[in-house]
Amino acid sequence: MSQHSVFALICKLLSKAVPYFQTANQNFIRSTGPKPLTEPINHQALPKSISVYYEPARLFEQLKNRQEAESHSGSYLIRKVAREHMAAKKVDIIAEKYEKPRAFINNSEVSVSFSHTKSGLALAISENHNVGCDIEMMNRHVSPQLIKRMKHEQEEDLLYEQLPAVQIWTFKEAALKMMGTGLRNPMHNVQITQGKSGGFDVEINDGIQAKICSFQHHEHWITICYR
Repeated sequence: MSQHSVFALICKLLSKAVPYFQTANQNFIRSTGPKPLTEPINHQALPKSISVYYEPARLFEQLKNRQEAESHSGSYLIRKVAREHMAAKKVDIIAEKYEKPRAFINNSEVSVSFSHTKSGLALAISENHNVGCDIEMMNRHVSPQLIKRMKHEQEEDLLYEQLPAVQIWTFKEAALKMMGTGLRNPMHNVQITQGKSGGFDVEINDGIQAKICSFQHHEHWITICYR
């Protein structure tokens, strides 16, 4: 067999083998690729009608603006949860700067709130309750000056001695996010008290009252405020 014939035979064999290995590689990726990262969180202190989800943060490298990146990742998680866990065929999200997002699943409005750190994303969603959600790293430092500014005049000092300041921060931010104002409303307008059952209650300066559920998860404090 001539050298030219051998080369032609090798090329022919390779042309048949390449599609096979491409298909095998695709099947391998499908079977061994990353599993869904969204993690449902079931907490006994939360009403069953409130669902909470956590996902490791995804980096939106093309979005240099941090606020824009957080908004996009939050909307992504709302859509993902709605389709995978709520059998949603249609998901509409209205998100405006400095406003609480509004979500419509199959044309029915649900209350949603999400929060973001560099490491994780948390989402609270409910058809029956108004919800606010905040997530912070457990090792985040809150300065004494900031504690003084966020403390309500009627809050007991014992609260700040027994709980990490960053956890109390999440109480207040979750409450303000539930209301839709965020930090435009000062934290010192939010009063935290310990409830009889061991949980926490919140009252905002206009008289609105709500409940707090707060817990640790993957080195974060996650707090849900609801009413």
